[in-house]
Amino acid sequence: MVDADVRHLPEKVITTRTRLLDAAEALFADFGFNGVSVRQIVDAAGANLGAIPYYFGTKEELFKETLLRRAVPLREERERLLNAITAEGREPTLEEVLLAMLEPAFRTNRENDAFRRLLGRASMDPTPAVRRLMLDIYSSNFMLVPRVLRDFFRTMDAEEFHWKLNCFYGVMLFVQADTGKIQSIAGDDFDTSQPAVALRYVIPFLAGGLRASAMVHKPAPRTRAQRVTRSKTDRSS
Repeated sequence: MVDADVRHLPEKVITTRTRLLDAAEALFADFGFNGVSVRQIVDAAGANLGAIPYYFGTKEELFKETLLRRAVPLREERERLLNAITAEGREPTLEEVLLAMLEPAFRTNRENDAFRRLLGRASMDPTPAVRRLMLDIYSSNFMLVPRVLRDFFRTMDAEEFHWKLNCFYGVMLFVQADTGKIQSIAGDDFDTSQPAVALRYVIPFLAGGLRASAMVHKPAPRTRAQRVTRSKTDRSS
């Protein structure tokens, strides 16, 4: 169940449920799924211990709902922006597609710092439980970006496309995570907090990478020892 599905519920129920989601979002962002107990969540939400089983069933389902309540509206906005472009009766450019995919995510994540940190942490979490939950949430049916980009690059070799998609997510996650790594190089005055500024650089960078050809593999030059060994082999044969 996501936020759009709870409008028919009594206000008290929505309030308790929302408090649990807000508390879970903040705690999962700070400590990760495995670092937070059910009791910590209900204490932060001002609810009783039975509230999570009542509203969500399990801690795992609460984690999924915490992400989905942000991810579903984000996906819907991306679809709306793409539909607005195609409604003009023309094929969108790659840059327009990337803007429709990235702008809602960059803006939403900057407006909600806890969700930004939660998504970054969960996406990089190597533990089996979190990886399974993330795969359940961001299934191939749910994710819009891979399908849209694959449709744009219909003739691209599958291996090449998936490597480029891998790089796409790497850039997107790192820029949004804002770990402070770049400030350690550029200085504290380097500001990464403005989505519009970030997109001015991220979109052409990604577009160039998606359009670029893969490197042609060239064998490394043989060393002198390898050439001597080859020469002896040739003479003996």
